[in-house]
Amino acid sequence: MSAIEPIAVSPKEAAAYLSISKRALSKLIASGQVSARKLGTRTLVDMASLRAYYESLPTKINTGPIANAPRAHA
Repeated sequence: MSAIEPIAVSPKEAAAYLSISKRALSKLIASGQVSARKLGTRTLVDMASLRAYYESLPTKINTGPIANAPRAHA
């Protein structure tokens, strides 16, 4: 039996999916960059809009060390 992929998830799950905080997710929803719907008191975040938002992010190009990143100790 194959797993059913959800079309919507909770804000907590959506934030975890993008590896961001719930506050950052709320800002994305408020700005219209991610879609969400209400079902009674529940908020449901659209998975397709999460994927589309992620795909719209620029690709990281390795140009050197990340500023302010922790350094490995020798």
